[in-house]
Amino acid sequence: MGNISLPVLPLIGLIGGFLSGLLGLGGGVIMLPLLTLIGGVPLKLATGTSLVHVLVAAAAGTFSHFRAGMVDFKAGFILGMAGIAGGFWGSFLSVPLSTRSLNFIFLFLVVSAIFFLFIPLKYDVETYIKGNFSKIEGILIGLGCGLLVGLLGVGGGFILIPFMIYTLRIPLRVTIGTSLMVILISSLGTFGAKYGVGHIDVIISLLVISGSVVGALLGAYVSRKIHIKFLRWILVSLLCLIFITVGYKTFFS
Repeated sequence: MGNISLPVLPLIGLIGGFLSGLLGLGGGVIMLPLLTLIGGVPLKLATGTSLVHVLVAAAAGTFSHFRAGMVDFKAGFILGMAGIAGGFWGSFLSVPLSTRSLNFIFLFLVVSAIFFLFIPLKYDVETYIKGNFSKIEGILIGLGCGLLVGLLGVGGGFILIPFMIYTLRIPLRVTIGTSLMVILISSLGTFGAKYGVGHIDVIISLLVISGSVVGALLGAYVSRKIHIKFLRWILVSLLCLIFITVGYKTFFS
């Protein structure tokens, strides 16, 4: 396994799973930096491991948020199915790209997500009617999310959530649960392609997901107990930290 630190991989899965359930991210946005910087996993192999984690954590988180009534199944299905198509494109596009190119794409998307999340929220879960959104916009957003799943091994939740809130006008709590459903569907469609190009290692993936399920269930529980504004600031702070970390590695190492 070379320089890969196997003992820390379950802890990385636990952290990623917790953030997945807490914020609806899928966990990939934090998994890539953790796997590469702390776990010592090469980037392209880390994208495959991250995808396996995303699939497992999203399944556990979706189940937990569904039990609380915070999943819009119509939105989740439409965006998720569109995400499958985007995921196949992304998986094959990632093969010829260099690590530096993938990092630049990742950084651009993180900055975009941070910008969106500074826009004040206006939608309330009590007045939201499930399924009441633009289907065309939903398909386009799903395609983009799936592309990120295949290209970077991240669930796409960090950019999916702002678009669901500000374009589809879905409240944050419902967005978190529905985002995990979208990520689950699109990840299922991408798994075969990612495995086919050799970006998934079974041992590494099993070690990571051993912590993912517990983390996702715990994160989903905590998510329902804290204030919406606090959730948004956690997300913004996390994205800023990721930008600084990955940006430093990209430009100065």
